[in-house]
Amino acid sequence: MLRYRDDGNLHKDFHRTTNGTISYLRRTHGREVLDETFRRTARDVYRSIHDDLKAGDWDQLIEHWTYFFDREEGDYTLEHTEDEIRLTVHSCPAIAYLLARQIEVDPDFCRQTEVMNTTWAEGTPFAISTEVLGDGRCVQTIRRNRP
Repeated sequence: MLRYRDDGNLHKDFHRTTNGTISYLRRTHGREVLDETFRRTARDVYRSIHDDLKAGDWDQLIEHWTYFFDREEGDYTLEHTEDEIRLTVHSCPAIAYLLARQIEVDPDFCRQTEVMNTTWAEGTPFAISTEVLGDGRCVQTIRRNRP
């Protein structure tokens, strides 16, 4: 079950705040501090996703992906096989929001997805890859590790 499920008003301006925070941390403290912030968010805030993955259950991660993309009317496709789930993001709602307001997207904005996915997969029977394609597009793939 998804631990965090926002059901109130959707205030997309938090994307501006996230982008600004990422930019500030990267410029002021460097990428290592930025990455550690993302790792702590994955480990502490979204701990239940990691716990489920350690137990061999990827359902909460998939629910997390689809819930937030659906909530923001993101353009994505989800492909599912026995050993792999692939989320192809055709248009990231966060990046679309920033660009529509002529806000420069920080070069490390998508790094949060990359680092959090990698952190969630640590010590689990899964591998998660994130391929950032640019222009608000990416492919996130979770695969079961087979012996």
